[in-house]
Formats: sequence, structure tokens, C-alpha cells
Amino acid sequence: MVAGGFDPEAHIDVLPRQRLIYISVPKCASTTIKSILSAFESGQTPAADTVHIRRHSGLNSPRHAGFSTFRRLAVDPSALRFAFVRNPYARLVSAWADKFQDKPLVPGDAFIDLYLAHRASIDRSLPQGAQQTLSFAEFVEFATATCSSRVNAHWNLQDDLLAMPGIALDLVGKVESFRDDFTRVLEHVGANGAMLPALDTNYNTSRHQPWPEYYDDALARRVYRAYERDFDRFRYPRTANSALRPDPPASGL
Repeated sequence: MVAGGFDPEAHIDVLPRQRLIYISVPKCASTTIKSILSAFESGQTPAADTVHIRRHSGLNSPRHAGFSTFRRLAVDPSALRFAFVRNPYARLVSAWADKFQDKPLVPGDAFIDLYLAHRASIDRSLPQGAQQTLSFAEFVEFATATCSSRVNAHWNLQDDLLAMPGIALDLVGKVESFRDDFTRVLEHVGANGAMLPALDTNYNTSRHQPWPEYYDDALARRVYRAYERDFDRFRYPRTANSALRPDPPASGL
């Protein structure tokens, strides 16, 4: 995995007792999912702002679980290996709103630093400076230019993040049908009905308008061309105006 450019320590959670492997795709309900998985492990749900920190969540990476344990779960027919994905149009709006919206374009923020490092090689006319912020359309230009380069998982192709060698996924759920799809995980671990309310808890919800409002035809075409593999593999509609409605009430968005 590492030789192929993947980062399993950051994106894989291993739960040996529950026979689960979770591959995390940012901006796809990952905060909610990790909170629930943490509750499986410890019986308690950590604070939303600490759930991605392993010493607080109690969730093991492949290295911490032990490579032999990880490999056993990766091939065990009774284990469940799963991930969640999201409509690429909606995911980009969420990533921009969460990581870039209204931030001055000066060094000091990890995401702004990434943008500034790549800005000149993409288009020198893109904004920079303390009085400038990144519009959604400008973020799309940056994201579509870097989405295949593993610059950052928040706008990386989802298909690429899930193409880790040696793990055949049993479940690829969708944020748009989160409650129904995650029920399969609950059934696998034998969780009782007390866990169901957690599926409706909103964590890390980005502040933005309904995502279709951010797209015109030209911007949608640009996103479709860059993320075509995601649209095809996960069977999302090609047109951004095919679902003129707010994002569904899923969490970790």
C-alpha cells in the first residue's frame, strides 16, 4: 500500500473484535462513522473535535492493530470491509466550505498552504494575499488540477482513495442513503437499536447553501471531467442540476 502511494495509517481503521475494516474518505460522513466505531470499541463516543485523533478515539491503524491482524481481517470472509462515498459535486462544495471559505490566502493554515504551494503552477491569476479569499469556482480550478495527485484526500478522487491493493470492499455505502447503508455495519456487529439515533447526529456540518446552487453548466462540466471515475464507479448523476435540493442530513460532511 505504502509503495503504491497510499497512506493506510491515516485512512484505515481496524477493529479486530468487531471484524471490521473501515477505509475513511474525507467529507463522506467520516466523523459520524468514526464516532460510532469508537463507541463500539470503548463504549463511549469521543468529542467530535477529537474523534480523528487515535489516542482519543481508540481506533487502531493497521500498524497499531498489528500487521498480521490487519492482514487476517483483510482476507477473512466473515469480516466486513467498508467505506462511504458521496456525490462529487456535493463533496467539493463541502470541502471548500469547510477548509477554504472566507479564509485569507496567507500562510499559516495547512489547507491554504497547500493552495499557495500549487497556485502558480495552476494559474498565476488565482488570488493570494491577506485581502483575498478563494471563491468556490476558484477552488474547483485548484481541486480539479490536483485531484489525481493525492495532494489532499478531502478533494482527491474517491475511486483512487479506495483502490488500495489487498482489500476487497464488501460495502461501499453512500452519504445520500447513510442511515440505510450503515445499518449493514450495525447488523454485522450485532449492535442494538440504541445505536440508531447516532446515525442522525450531525457532526462537522459545513456552512453552505444547497450544493446545486454553486454550479453553472461550465463548472459542472469541469468537475465531471476531473471526477469522471467517481461518477461512473459509484453511479452518480452526471448533471449537477439533476438534484436541486439541499444536502441530505448526514454527518461528518
